Amino acid sequence: MSLSPTTKMLARAIDRSDLGLTEIADRCGFRLPATLLEIAQGDMQVPLDRIPDLARTLQMDERQFLVLAIQEYHPGVFEVLVETLGIHMEDAELGVIAMFRIANIRGQIEVEDPFRKALEGMLDLSRLARG
Repeated sequence: MSLSPTTKMLARAIDRSDLGLTEIADRCGFRLPATLLEIAQGDMQVPLDRIPDLARTLQMDERQFLVLAIQEYHPGVFEVLVETLGIHMEDAELGVIAMFRIANIRGQIEVEDPFRKALEGMLDLSRLARG
């Protein structure tokens, strides 16, 4: 069975964690570690109300995890949220926009050495973060 993007994200975070399933389950309010295992194997969806605790416990990007789960599990709701609240941007994307705006204060933006290198570095980091 192919794992969904949300499940893959959770499974990778669990694998990287120094905590065992029992400790993660306890910290995130799951009565049984087996429930967390079922979620990580893709047999159950990640409960949206547990995403904040899972993200904090497993040192995940809480917003990215939540947005991915809503997009996957509730695409219609996700579409309404994007239309109403705007497109979700990750911290790296916001950083690029901030760099661009700072550079633009000086007038015409030239995508030359320092700015180009910084932009390429941000794009490389983004690719690495996505695995």
